[in-house]
Amino acid sequence: MEYKNKESKVKVLDIEKKIARRTFHFLAIAIMIYEAIFQFVVFGIDFIEMTLLLFLFENMQWEQASEYVYNSGIALSLASIVGVIVVGLILMQTPSFQKKQKITLKTMIIFYILMQGLQLLGNYILIPMNIAAGLMGYGFDEAISLASDSSILLSAFVYSVIVAPIAEEILCRGIIMTYLEKYGKTFAVLITAMLFGLLHQNIVQFPITMMIGVLFGYLAQRYSLASAMILHVLNNLSVEITGMLGEKYDIVWQLDAIFLHFCVLASIVIIWKHRNTISDFLKQKTEDIPVVRYFFTTPLMLIVIAYFLFFTIKSVTPF
Repeated sequence: MEYKNKESKVKVLDIEKKIARRTFHFLAIAIMIYEAIFQFVVFGIDFIEMTLLLFLFENMQWEQASEYVYNSGIALSLASIVGVIVVGLILMQTPSFQKKQKITLKTMIIFYILMQGLQLLGNYILIPMNIAAGLMGYGFDEAISLASDSSILLSAFVYSVIVAPIAEEILCRGIIMTYLEKYGKTFAVLITAMLFGLLHQNIVQFPITMMIGVLFGYLAQRYSLASAMILHVLNNLSVEITGMLGEKYDIVWQLDAIFLHFCVLASIVIIWKHRNTISDFLKQKTEDIPVVRYFFTTPLMLIVIAYFLFFTIKSVTPF
């Protein structure tokens, strides 16, 4: 009887393994299609913008038109919206905007402080990486510029502050995280945060977006998807405002550094105070299968991770 029970458990585990791998394969396909559509739409809209500029403005030079298109946010906005819709259709996952628990202004302020503190900690993580890259003749300057420079055109500002954070939260927390939650909420939050970091394809943003992605995931799970969107919008708005003011007044960067260090200290206090809640969240029950191993041994998912990791590393450019 004991032998039969063991044999039965092995069969059940094999079935669950196949189901899990199929789930992760399907997710990998959805992400690959998302990336292909995103690049296709950006290229198409950029081409249309370029053509219209050169046709409507006879005196405009190719370099001027190229610079305008590069700084425009129209193509990125449309690509984000189309990509999110397609992934939702592929995974047959509709994002839920249901309020699970009422969130107060105090809670949002706490999460904003945590978000800013984690970003500075992410920058500290990058210091030894930047030094190592420098010894090999590479630097993070271009990646830093792409991640932190303020928008030049209104369309880029709208994309950065409104379209990108909302689209990314619907894609990552609304669709992908919800799709993975059947294998455990903690698993879904952490894996989605990793994918969120990789999707940015920027070495400077990778550790930062991964860490704050955990915050966004926790907010979406405990409170609502809308609260994660609001925090994400506030983050991008802060970057834009700091960049704009910093270009005019050097003291802004000094004040920002002081504020971020305050947020780090405050974050340590907040995390220590809520250590039991954090511990309970991390110990949430998951499916009784080695789901993490299945995820990282799914061939298509490994290809997806390798692809985005390659372009993340590629954002490190030579001097």
